[in-house]
Amino acid sequence: YMVEADTLLKSGDVSRSLAALNDAIQKYPEQADLYFARSLLQEQLGNIQAAETDLRFVLARQPENADALNALGYTLVDRTPRAEEGYVLIQKAHKLAPNDSFILDSMGWVLFRTGRYTESVQYLSRAYGKFPDPEVAAHLGEALWFKGDKDGAMAVWQGALLREPGHPILLDTLDRLGIDA
Repeated sequence: YMVEADTLLKSGDVSRSLAALNDAIQKYPEQADLYFARSLLQEQLGNIQAAETDLRFVLARQPENADALNALGYTLVDRTPRAEEGYVLIQKAHKLAPNDSFILDSMGWVLFRTGRYTESVQYLSRAYGKFPDPEVAAHLGEALWFKGDKDGAMAVWQGALLREPGHPILLDTLDRLGIDA
């Protein structure tokens, strides 16, 4: 089911991917990995409450699941006004997996969202060094920008644009800040 859902998602068929995960959950209602996969899809679709419900299901069964803690924390920080609650979850994930690039990115992002730009840049720089992804570049660039390092921000964004010129999160960040890509 996971392979089918992933294949459908990669082909752009989000609704059939979600349907495959729903079918799998019907057949295997205690399989936490299925709920985790579905939560990521739900978040992409903007169904934040459904994503949160699925992640809380995972955490009720696996309270030390760093990926689920991070995913829920990031979702709360990025998609709701509950940044403090998200911060607590991300801190717990970071204690469990201190070198995970996704968790470092989330920690940097929550620090950015709470106005702690210097600390944010430290975490985001580590995340970007481990995983030079355009979304991490968008986050790092924005943190640098707000910290006052506009040249550093532009260098990060330009490097990411060279690798993936059409990345939607990166382009959205530049557009939101009024920067011509």
